[in-house]
Amino acid sequence: MATRSKSTVIFIMAIALMMLAVFAGVLTLTDDLDALYVVILLWIFFVIILLWFGNRYLYRLLDQSVPWLRHPSKRFFLQLISSTVFSLVVINLTYYLFKRWVNEDPPDHAQMLVLNIYGLLFIIPILSINFGIYFMMLWKKAEVKSNLLNERHLRSELDALRLQVDPHFLFNSLNVLAGLIEKDSKGAQYFLEKFAEVYRYVLQYQKEDLVPLHIELSFVQAYIHLLEQRFGKALRVTMAVPIDENNPLAIPPMALQMLVENAVKHNVIAKETPLVVDVRLTKGNSLTVINNYQPLSLAKQDRPGTGMDNIRKRYRHLSDELPVVQIDGAHYKVELPLFEMEE
Repeated sequence: MATRSKSTVIFIMAIALMMLAVFAGVLTLTDDLDALYVVILLWIFFVIILLWFGNRYLYRLLDQSVPWLRHPSKRFFLQLISSTVFSLVVINLTYYLFKRWVNEDPPDHAQMLVLNIYGLLFIIPILSINFGIYFMMLWKKAEVKSNLLNERHLRSELDALRLQVDPHFLFNSLNVLAGLIEKDSKGAQYFLEKFAEVYRYVLQYQKEDLVPLHIELSFVQAYIHLLEQRFGKALRVTMAVPIDENNPLAIPPMALQMLVENAVKHNVIAKETPLVVDVRLTKGNSLTVINNYQPLSLAKQDRPGTGMDNIRKRYRHLSDELPVVQIDGAHYKVELPLFEMEE
């Protein structure tokens, strides 16, 4: 910063010396009235250059000692006063030197008064424009920073939502596996393979926004197998959705799995009253999950509403289309909008 400030001062001094040389050259070579007008225009240009770079140098000094964010009111008035005083000093001093050079007589009080009035009329709009541009730049930077922070917050929130895999499922699956090892070693091996498929999917796709529908369906089939090992004939899941690798439809990862999980967590499952879950495609690129509605008592339910809230929030990050939930007393139905995969 010190090197930049020093360079600015040297540049202003170089401009001043160059303009003085031009003044001297023009006045020496000719005494015409037109030459006087040229010198006046050069003086005005010289004053504008001094005001521009001088105020920029002044603003940098103020940025170090009185930054806007810490002292906005103090900085505003200090910059306004210092810029006005500096600008008037530059105008008066250069005009005085210009008059002495051209006429060899100093300007009178009336001329100086008029000069300062015109100087203020020139300075105030320039300072206003300068403040406006500066505040607009600060606002733009603040908006960009705010959007970046908001995007990071949404991304971290979405990542947290993706990672909400029910730990109870892990423990229950391990218990089932332990029981199968003692009774049915082949069944335990098959269960372990499906268990590995489930968690391989979780690790591979938990950070994705969307996955192809056929991959989610394959994952859910492995997940359903684990549930069937646990609940037996008390749980019946039908999936009338073909697993087609050429299907361009996509879904947020684990959204379908969470719906099946919700049905299992919040409904009575028994041989006398089996839970029936039906998964099908409907018109309009939606995936529908229907189960018979036989809810557990609130005391027995594990965090009711958490899974559906997770799915809604994830959809809200991706689209204006949200899942639709319908309860008619006998059935619980959820429609999940599907997305087109981008190639």
